[in-house]
Amino acid sequence: MNKWLSFALVLVFAAAEGIPAPLQSESVYRRNFELRRKAFFAVYDTMRAVNFNTIAARYRTGKNLAWADSAFIELVKNPSGDMFWMFPCIGTYLAGKGRMSAQTAAAVRQAWKTYAPTRGDTENHWAMYYATLYLAAEQWPDLPGSEWYNGKSSKENRQESREYLFSWARLTTTRGQGEFDSPDYLAEYMIAATLLSGYAKDRQVKQLGAMLADYFMADFAVEHLQQQYGGGHSRIYEVNLMRFDRSTSSGFAYLYFGAGDPITSGWCYYALQSGYTLPYMIYQMAMDRSTPYVHRERKRVRNNIRFGKELNPPVFKYTYMNREYVLGSLHGGLLQPIQQQTWCLRYLHGKPFSMIFGLHPYWSIEEIGTFFPEEIKPSMAGITASKATYNNPDKWTGGSYYEYTFQDKNTLLVLYDIPVGTTSNHIDGFFPANLQERRIDPSGWILCKAGDVYAGWYPLQPVEWSEEFELRTLVWNLGTGSTRNDGTMDLRNYRLRSWPLQNGYVIQVGSLSENGSFDAFCRAVAETRPVAVLQPGRVAVDYRTWDGRRMEFAYPDQRKLNGEKVAYEQFKLFDGPFLQAEVDSEMLTMRYGGKTRIYDFKTMTIK
Repeated sequence: MNKWLSFALVLVFAAAEGIPAPLQSESVYRRNFELRRKAFFAVYDTMRAVNFNTIAARYRTGKNLAWADSAFIELVKNPSGDMFWMFPCIGTYLAGKGRMSAQTAAAVRQAWKTYAPTRGDTENHWAMYYATLYLAAEQWPDLPGSEWYNGKSSKENRQESREYLFSWARLTTTRGQGEFDSPDYLAEYMIAATLLSGYAKDRQVKQLGAMLADYFMADFAVEHLQQQYGGGHSRIYEVNLMRFDRSTSSGFAYLYFGAGDPITSGWCYYALQSGYTLPYMIYQMAMDRSTPYVHRERKRVRNNIRFGKELNPPVFKYTYMNREYVLGSLHGGLLQPIQQQTWCLRYLHGKPFSMIFGLHPYWSIEEIGTFFPEEIKPSMAGITASKATYNNPDKWTGGSYYEYTFQDKNTLLVLYDIPVGTTSNHIDGFFPANLQERRIDPSGWILCKAGDVYAGWYPLQPVEWSEEFELRTLVWNLGTGSTRNDGTMDLRNYRLRSWPLQNGYVIQVGSLSENGSFDAFCRAVAETRPVAVLQPGRVAVDYRTWDGRRMEFAYPDQRKLNGEKVAYEQFKLFDGPFLQAEVDSEMLTMRYGGKTRIYDFKTMTIK
């Protein structure tokens, strides 16, 4: 067995056992990243399946080129997938340039003339569409519009794509992403950015790609805990919420941070092929959890096409990071259609069901009409056909107009004021079955232990419990659990449900390092009692934590901490020990260990 593969196996077994590793020196980190990269490529170098990744792998190594040529020609005969065809097609072409046959190159060029991919309707769609169209227009630079699917010349395609990419970067670095902090869509942004950084001929576009890639990975790093993406999310699929290792962010965490279990997701292929390397400082930010910290962010709501007073209202995020857990939340309201996760507690014990969270499983025509441009009435059928969980009252993802939060460090208050007649007139909580303890305390607190992490949930209204079992076959976009066990399922979670429309709960998190024993945590929490007002149009809670912090929250947005108003509207784009960025600044400052990196998107420079 050669040296690098032997060492890679040591990394694999260490990760599989969940052994916490100290921060590596930069030289060791670089060496280990290269080992992971080689091990990743080895999978695709020998894979027999015919797909863009395996073809690109042959071109990269220079082996089996005849097979790669014939397979590539076959794949571009009947294109489909829009921008999800565009990026692997151009990525594979760039890998094979100078090695593929003239016949293969001509077949690819013909496909870009005759196949008309749509631009899509989400931020990740447009990022991939314009990044890959830009690269294609650079590869075939002097063609007239008759040689392109959209009737525009190479120069026009290059100019339009370039203008969009810089405009999008400006919006992102002044007001935040609209499809923000998604464990499932990190890959799409990284693919767009790293393909540009690796292959763009224009120096400014190349630099833009590199800076955006660092921006997205730094954004992920500060909310990352051992392969899990903490905080509230704009989008997460239910199947990936339940199995976080299926989210694309988990693959990037393993490959670029060296965190968690080995993953060889094809979504990481073109980022690795591009030659993108992570700044060592971002690795440090992702893995150093020696000191607890608060991190705040400001993002933006996806375009409000109808009903909204503002095109892109702000999103306020709050994350508390501890070495044993991460508690994160969005400020509340409906901020993204269908797949929003407003808040979640994630921890290290019992993976993948290492989470506790709650939601109002809301859905409506108004939500669809707000965010999608199609005619409103018939659009619901299309949404439920592609996102089958959307109008399911038992779903585990989704935002609500009637759910708002207030978080301070490891304490979270959540309130609901749901109008009569609203779809899904209940709220739910997810408690994994693999909790080591789940106590229903006489004080009213639900007290849970998961390894070294402790969680308390105080319901403000009566609740009922049910069991939910894990489906053996997890299908994309469908529900992942059942209340009825057919004899082949395992108990996955307990569902807490509460029916009163004026409702809420208090979440208090602790840990071995913060509280000592679980019994000590339970005693401390049980002595605290929230005081609530729960009337239509008047919902509020007043809570004093065990360490003396007083949190007053009146639905939807009146928050006080120790008597002082908390102004979420004053949040910066990034505000934490590692990242700082002002609204409208087009700047990002990274800090770690006395060193600083400053990203200036106005001048396209890194200092």
